[in-house]
Amino acid sequence: MSPRVPDQSHFPRIDSFRRLFSAALTFGSILLVFYVLILGKHFFVPLVIAFLAVYLIEFLSRVVSRITIAGRSLPRPVALFSSFLIIFGISFVLGAIVADNAVKVAAAAPRYQARLHRVEADLFRQLGVQEPHELLGLAQTIDLKALFSALAASVADLIQGSFLMIIYALFILLEIRFLPAKFVALFPDSARRQRFLYNLRRIDRDIHTYLGVKTVVSLVSGLLAYILMRIVGLDFAEFWALLLFVLHFIPTIGIVVGTLLPTLLAAVQFDHWGPCLAIGIGITAIAQLMGNVVEPNVMGETLNLSPLTVILSLILWGSTWGIVGAFLCVPLTVICVIVLSNFKSTRWISILLSKTGQIHSAEISRGDAPAEVSHHDGRNGT
Repeated sequence: MSPRVPDQSHFPRIDSFRRLFSAALTFGSILLVFYVLILGKHFFVPLVIAFLAVYLIEFLSRVVSRITIAGRSLPRPVALFSSFLIIFGISFVLGAIVADNAVKVAAAAPRYQARLHRVEADLFRQLGVQEPHELLGLAQTIDLKALFSALAASVADLIQGSFLMIIYALFILLEIRFLPAKFVALFPDSARRQRFLYNLRRIDRDIHTYLGVKTVVSLVSGLLAYILMRIVGLDFAEFWALLLFVLHFIPTIGIVVGTLLPTLLAAVQFDHWGPCLAIGIGITAIAQLMGNVVEPNVMGETLNLSPLTVILSLILWGSTWGIVGAFLCVPLTVICVIVLSNFKSTRWISILLSKTGQIHSAEISRGDAPAEVSHHDGRNGT
């Protein structure tokens, strides 16, 4: 008597149910994660900024460590501590300048608002419009005092969390030196450990490249804009230049806002349109030069993002963490793409999120990793 063969017709339905359940579970987990991020905004935002600051400190420490004294390079602890002081020292100085100027800009807003009303009235008079409709009144829809006050409040909130960022960054730097021992404990098998460290080094290198290049490009853009605004004679040039430096991290919308605000101020500060046009055209030209020529040539197309990805990440992180989320949206998304691109199982996601589908970080197979990777390499795997 032949054995009975079980009916397998219901197996496809079970597989479909499992896939549907897995997708629903993944979607629910993502929603839960963002719900936790929203609830813990005041905890997570300083922590994320501290992690990014640690990457900048690491990036700078590699430059500082090349300095030689009496033929000997600086020890790594000295280079790290010096970079820590430089990064946060500069941040405090720039933050103090921005905070002071933000208060002054908010205080001067009523004067600029009155000037905006006069400019609008003159413009309508030249166009032959005696009593413009309320919807056509630009000065009726733009509240400069509220706008500048909101900017000042955002800067104040960021500065208030700076002490917590320093504490986080300090403990992260102290934790780095224990990472090699932790990797040995996590991966007793030498071959698996070497492959993991190799992936980690690639991810670490790409993130350092992005953050380092983006910071330098944004800094140069802000400096060039500051020189232009000082030549034109725009009020609060330091404030607008530092604001442009920050807004350059926000894609598209950040550059547009960073151009419109000083241009609007130039329109109400001066009696003729020359300075206004110089500020608007000049800052736009600087942004286009640095964003479309310098940055791609220095960084390459390895970290490119799809415009749709950029907009969706801006909406997602902006709705989660507000202005700070908008500032962090591209660094966080780029880091996610870099991490996903270095693993075979998730590389397809990074390809979909990229602009051209070409990603340089190929997946690491068993034969790709070098035979020997020093445990010392784990020190940068933040």
